[in-house]
Amino acid sequence: MSRHQHRTVVKRVHPHAWRWRLLVATLVLGISVSAGIWWGQRLSGAPAPLTDQSVALRDEISQLQLQAEADHQTLNELRDDLRQQAADIAALEDTLAFYRAVLAPEEADVPAVIRPPELVKLGDASRWRLSVVIHRSEEGDAVYRGQLSVIVRGEGPGEPVLSTLGEVDSATTSGVFPLRFRYLQELQVVISLPEGFLPETIESVVTLTGPVRRTLRRSDRWQDLVNSGPEAQL
Repeated sequence: MSRHQHRTVVKRVHPHAWRWRLLVATLVLGISVSAGIWWGQRLSGAPAPLTDQSVALRDEISQLQLQAEADHQTLNELRDDLRQQAADIAALEDTLAFYRAVLAPEEADVPAVIRPPELVKLGDASRWRLSVVIHRSEEGDAVYRGQLSVIVRGEGPGEPVLSTLGEVDSATTSGVFPLRFRYLQELQVVISLPEGFLPETIESVVTLTGPVRRTLRRSDRWQDLVNSGPEAQL
């Protein structure tokens, strides 16, 4: 049998080799850590521009939403205003249609019309409320100005006292009341009859001073107005 012969190999090892290995390992570890830190900072810093852009976009969206809400509110207000204007126009058209329907042919030639007055007793036979309506007889939107004179004619001592309904305490015997209307005006006059006075007629005189100058008259029998009043129709 052959026998293996063992040989002894002698290697020379530098006495400071382990220090060099430790230094290399430390350098490699330091480089790895530094590279990791640099890469991590780069990754964490990369989304910053996106974050700033997202904030700007959110602010812009919020601003657009607020503007949309304001526009919606403005649109609703405009719609309400248009509906109100349409209702006003419809009411005016109905009023003008009413005027044309009630006007007699002879009334169409005058700028304004004195409607038949309404006479209502207030408590006793000495105090009455007279309602007079004056309206225009032609289309347009000019403002009519002038005055209304109410004259009560009859027999007996003294003269009737006439005043507007809101000024009973400051009564006046003139019976002259200002007029200013675009389409129509109603005046309510309180008539206080003196004791023993028997009224026969009520004369209404309208004197227009603008936009045209014209004097209009109407005379009604007192008893006819009493018989056609609300109390007589009950």
